[in-house]
Amino acid sequence: MNRELPSRGEIWLANLNPTRGREQSGFRPCLVISVDQFNHGPAELVIVVLLTSKNKSIPLHVGISGKQTGLDVTSYIKTEELRSISRNRLEKKIGQVSEEVIWEVLDRIKILLNI
Repeated sequence: MNRELPSRGEIWLANLNPTRGREQSGFRPCLVISVDQFNHGPAELVIVVLLTSKNKSIPLHVGISGKQTGLDVTSYIKTEELRSISRNRLEKKIGQVSEEVIWEVLDRIKILLNI
């Protein structure tokens, strides 16, 4: 278990096993989108969106450069893969995205949830 507390905008490698159905499994990069008051709080949970290196031209995905984020390749934030996970699932901090990317992700989530 990693002792470093995750913060909003950070990209972490998460262990998503075990899963059910069509959920993504294994070790996956994810972006922390919840506010730090929640991330560092007693619930010991974070809200994340998963990333993929495959460009499927899905309008809800947000593309990010690998060089600017600590990732090996250009990746896509899958805003439809939104979930709350235990901080214990976070294995390693990879990098961080800009505040602009966070707002773009949140805008896409608002569209997805019609809020």
